[in-house]
Amino acid sequence: MFNNQYDIEIENLWWKYATSKDWILKNISIKIRKGEFLGIVGPSGAGKTTLCLCMSGLIPLRSKGLMNGKVLIKGMDTKSISLQKIISKVGIVFQDPDTQLVTMSVEDEIAFPLENMGFSKKEIKERVEEALKIVGLEEYREKYPYELSGGQKQRLAIASILALKPEILILDEPTSDLDPIGKKEVFSILSKLRKEYNATLIVVEHNTEELAKYANRIAFLYNGEIIKLDAPNRFFKDIEFLKEKGVYPPQVSEFFYYSKIGNNENNFPVTIEEAINIIKKEINIKNLKNRINQIHNKLYTKKNRELEEEIINVKNLVYEYPDGTIALKGISFKVHKGEYIAIVGPNGSGKTTLAKILVALLKPTNGEVKIFGEDTRNINVSDLATKIGYVYQNPDHQLFSPTVYEECAYGLRNLGFNEKEIKERIEETLEIMGLNGLENVEPFMLSKGQRQRLALAATLVLKPEVIIVDEPTTGQDMKQSEAIMELLNKLNKDGKTIIVITHNMRIVAEHIKRTIVLMNGKIILDGNTREVFSNIELLEEASIYPPQITLFAKELINKDLTILNTYELLEILKLNKIR
Repeated sequence: MFNNQYDIEIENLWWKYATSKDWILKNISIKIRKGEFLGIVGPSGAGKTTLCLCMSGLIPLRSKGLMNGKVLIKGMDTKSISLQKIISKVGIVFQDPDTQLVTMSVEDEIAFPLENMGFSKKEIKERVEEALKIVGLEEYREKYPYELSGGQKQRLAIASILALKPEILILDEPTSDLDPIGKKEVFSILSKLRKEYNATLIVVEHNTEELAKYANRIAFLYNGEIIKLDAPNRFFKDIEFLKEKGVYPPQVSEFFYYSKIGNNENNFPVTIEEAINIIKKEINIKNLKNRINQIHNKLYTKKNRELEEEIINVKNLVYEYPDGTIALKGISFKVHKGEYIAIVGPNGSGKTTLAKILVALLKPTNGEVKIFGEDTRNINVSDLATKIGYVYQNPDHQLFSPTVYEECAYGLRNLGFNEKEIKERIEETLEIMGLNGLENVEPFMLSKGQRQRLALAATLVLKPEVIIVDEPTTGQDMKQSEAIMELLNKLNKDGKTIIVITHNMRIVAEHIKRTIVLMNGKIILDGNTREVFSNIELLEEASIYPPQITLFAKELINKDLTILNTYELLEILKLNKIR
């Protein structure tokens, strides 16, 4: 009998696809209350997307496989009800927005499902306007969806589901392509849905800091099983366990774990506000003044590495798309051999356009771009292959070969390498990228995170002198993200020039030396990463939030102190031993 206090009831669920040898989900049991916000975390390949498909009815109704156990949605057994009845109750937003976009304009995309459900023209217009406003796409209503940036596409996919006002909303990594403020806005939207419509929310997310702030409970899915389920303040207590299993904890939780400050069993902080309230009861910040000044001076007087030869020179670069959109508006900067640079900025600020110009995929409308002294207007893309490599934001735009091995071998064969060296390079690279054993798998059978790593591997095997990586950690769990960044760190130490385009400010702060901030097609900041993250107000204008630990330290200690990682803040407290 249906218990109306639960929107979803899962009992002893096992599932494996017709094409898989092993069970993807194993003995899952969970009940989700009406109006609850359930967060789901776990490493890539844990079965998170498959669980979402089960909770939306798409499994078993649209996927072939073997299912044991039971899934009830609003009391309806997914084994014995039509998908049409479930769709009226449940909306799902997939990780890759491209899989959901089917029409010729943003406005039509939102209206399309409403038309299929038989809503009146008046109701459709009202709901479309409301959804556009919620996700901030009003000015893009007439744009072709595939002309949008990755983050804008994700907003559109969310809007098309929000317009249906489902009672249950499932989102599979909804913020993976969004800038930091965009991520906060999505969670703010979800919070509003809960308050105003009592919607039940199920969100798969690698961004634990926002998840911890809003979720009632968090489930940890690992190897197809739920191995931990609890409220955020208890869930994030066991930092070492989470990190070992591939989950980023909130930085303030990590700080409190290692500092042993206020480590109360039932009151472990997950937000800046909670952390401030606890730490001020434990530490007299005024007594730290001298040590703080010493650390501040030490951090800001570190010598920068001497710049080597200039390899990229961008002068007054302007780029205008055929539809009249001016993506870059007269930017200028130089890149020297061996630099490690992050390019950050809001969705649509021109980051990916700039990257494509640097590898000659696009030619400047005005201005000049020189790579190793040559004007890119006179360079063929193929001629740059061993000098500058580019890994696309969307790996599906890059992958085309029948197997993982062939994808990596393609460029090497074109450059004339013998099969022995090709095999050695591929084995080495796939091992580093965690893709060994998948050599004969078709690329599009891989998860998005695996495809992202394959695209990077196919570039790295060429060993170019400059590597431009567009969003390398999107869709990756903590271990994979760290492995990718450690690889880029090693390449940089070996003399490679690395340029990373990313929305992940934690990655920037912990790994990258120089940061360029783009906004509305212009460079608004360019310098040492610590100095860039000191400009909080200007960063906020560009939809950028520094890492959580940076904001925590500024609020707790001194707004002029810019901490880049947890360990820098721990050093201040540890060396003073003030408790």
